[in-house]
Amino acid sequence: MKTILAIGGAVIKTAYDEIKECARRKKFEVLIHNGGSLFHDFQRATEEEKLPTDSNSYPLKVLLSHPELNKEASQLVWNYIYSGISPVNSLTKICQREKIEVLMFTGLGCDFWQIFKCATHWKKLGEISYLYFEKLCEIMSEPFHYVCLGSAVIHPEVFTKALSVAKPEEFKTTVVDFLPNQYRPKTRVAKYGEYLCMTHKEFLAKWLRGECP
Repeated sequence: MKTILAIGGAVIKTAYDEIKECARRKKFEVLIHNGGSLFHDFQRATEEEKLPTDSNSYPLKVLLSHPELNKEASQLVWNYIYSGISPVNSLTKICQREKIEVLMFTGLGCDFWQIFKCATHWKKLGEISYLYFEKLCEIMSEPFHYVCLGSAVIHPEVFTKALSVAKPEEFKTTVVDFLPNQYRPKTRVAKYGEYLCMTHKEFLAKWLRGECP
């Protein structure tokens, strides 16, 4: 059964080390970002690479070899959407190295996307989202475990729509909420499986120890 992990921005903010370790250990086969988690992943990774350091350090060498990594996080995210570039220390890059499928879904006008005025950017975002949705439906047509970790709106909506297309015969779900009864995950995802009320950091630590889900 393939594990699909859908995360929101709060996961990156509160449990960055744990989520990256889960990726390194291949605790999941598919990662789904929302716009916030993708942006904050690139932001944190590039901030870490820009820390003052000596000339022999690994981050500085990476920046000297790959100057495109020293851009603002928003531009890096667009570069990822266009060509797959991601910072070396990011969760996204770890997943790419480990051959973990990386998808992203967001709402137009949500997260940071509305700061872009170029119609080409919006068109590209729509095209990529369509391809990602087709890929998710293909993945969900086989037995899967969907773990929703953060993002109270985007991931439940994408999940129910892909579910209606894929019509899987075997699947289960796990929702992790750090506050109880956070609307859509409870009604649209957790009804198919388990609902856990704990912090993202606590859940991921348990997952790394093999205690859940």
